[in-house]
Amino acid sequence: MSAIFLVNTTGLAQRNYQELVKNANIILLDEAGETVFLKGNVVFEHENTKMFCDSARYYIKSDRFKAYSRVNINKKDTLNLFCDSLHYSLESEIAQLYGNVRVRDSEYKLTTDSLEYDVKKSAGIYRNGGKITSILSNEVLSSDIGYFFPNSKNFTFSRNVIYQSNDYKVTTDTLRFNGYNKIAYFYGPTKITATETEMYCEKGWYDAKNEEGVLEGHAYIVDKKTNISADSLYYSKLDSISEAKGNVIIKDTTEKVEFWGDFARSDEKQRLAYLAGHASVVSYKEKDSTFIFADSLFNYMDSLQKSELILAYHNVVVIQNDVQGICDSLSMNQKDSVLHLYHNPMLWSDKTQMSADTLVVHQKNYKIDHIELLQRAVIVNEVEDSLNYYNQVGGKTMHAYFRNDTLRYANVNGNAQTVYYVEKETKTDSLEVVERSGMARIYSSNITLYFEKQELRRIAYRQNPDGVVYPLNKIKSKEMNVQGFEWKPELRPKNWTTYSIFVK
Repeated sequence: MSAIFLVNTTGLAQRNYQELVKNANIILLDEAGETVFLKGNVVFEHENTKMFCDSARYYIKSDRFKAYSRVNINKKDTLNLFCDSLHYSLESEIAQLYGNVRVRDSEYKLTTDSLEYDVKKSAGIYRNGGKITSILSNEVLSSDIGYFFPNSKNFTFSRNVIYQSNDYKVTTDTLRFNGYNKIAYFYGPTKITATETEMYCEKGWYDAKNEEGVLEGHAYIVDKKTNISADSLYYSKLDSISEAKGNVIIKDTTEKVEFWGDFARSDEKQRLAYLAGHASVVSYKEKDSTFIFADSLFNYMDSLQKSELILAYHNVVVIQNDVQGICDSLSMNQKDSVLHLYHNPMLWSDKTQMSADTLVVHQKNYKIDHIELLQRAVIVNEVEDSLNYYNQVGGKTMHAYFRNDTLRYANVNGNAQTVYYVEKETKTDSLEVVERSGMARIYSSNITLYFEKQELRRIAYRQNPDGVVYPLNKIKSKEMNVQGFEWKPELRPKNWTTYSIFVK
């Protein structure tokens, strides 16, 4: 039974008191007629909002009240707020909640020590740390500051934001999240960790429904097999497509292969990755590495997403420790490490230049074993300490053989022709003198070249040799070169750092 003591009810009536206070065991009015004291099973109702508490004070002039002990605000039976004490203005409809604050709807529960809640706008803010727990899953989010809008399911959190679920953990400076579309936006340094994956960015978004997202600003993704970094990263799990833009580096740590470029796109369903803009691939070996640079690169993968075939197009550059090359297109088979160079290819090894319609580089135990020169093959070796003298061999096809990445000998098959400068070495006790006596121009179907100390030293003519030897003072300029001769040392790649966008 309620006990009601009223000195003057005029002021209360002006505020439609009967509609505002629905219940209280004791109601007292102070002598000034400005404050109403309520105690025991207090119930306020204002529009679509109800408030329950053990005791309260209603201030008539300022049209506000304070509630104490087991305070509960219920908004349309969809949102409940609990606290130890509350200050509420009926004019602004803003509530200040203090002590053991809890906010709960059908999906989320918020706990904090203090909260400001705008009843009219259905908007709340906490500034002294809070935690939100999902009722439907094991998701938990904590932050120093938080804004939430229950009607629109929009949330914004800042300072020391930590999101935890069964699948991953997110730490960031600022996070915005919408409960309806399940899209999260994060700002500031953000780290995302899962069981076997770590991600980082300085800005980004993630769509939990469609499992796609973007990481921007020094972004990277690291897992057990692959490291990816770029200015911007996009991934769609549904389409199995990922894109990277700006300063892209993709490292396959198990296969020891790296891809660099300005742009990259990977399609796991098609087993294809594409790179463009300063595109390059680095294949690391025990003592040597292969660098390939091009305008664009295609990486074809097997069913295990391992690199199987690499195709490079336009302005292609190949660099190894002792061999460098250029061409317009290239293919590299990852399983047998065979490189095919097409369209005006050239290779340089020590002092030797090789060219043909097509060059095929075979490797064994991570070292060059032999090179095939197919159609219009030419090998040029600059004569040391000479002026525009070159030992040359031309033919239909050639096979150049290496030992420890150094050219040792080469077989020429079909229409072989040579230009060779005849030398005689004279040794004394303290000096070795090389005398150059003339130039030999000889033809043969098949020949073998032998190299020592990076220079052509000996030629074996295996079938019907025919030719002439010119004294040095009687060499005709038109006889000095074999068919297809070119000497292009200026095109030789000097160092991989010249072509890499990651070396400043």
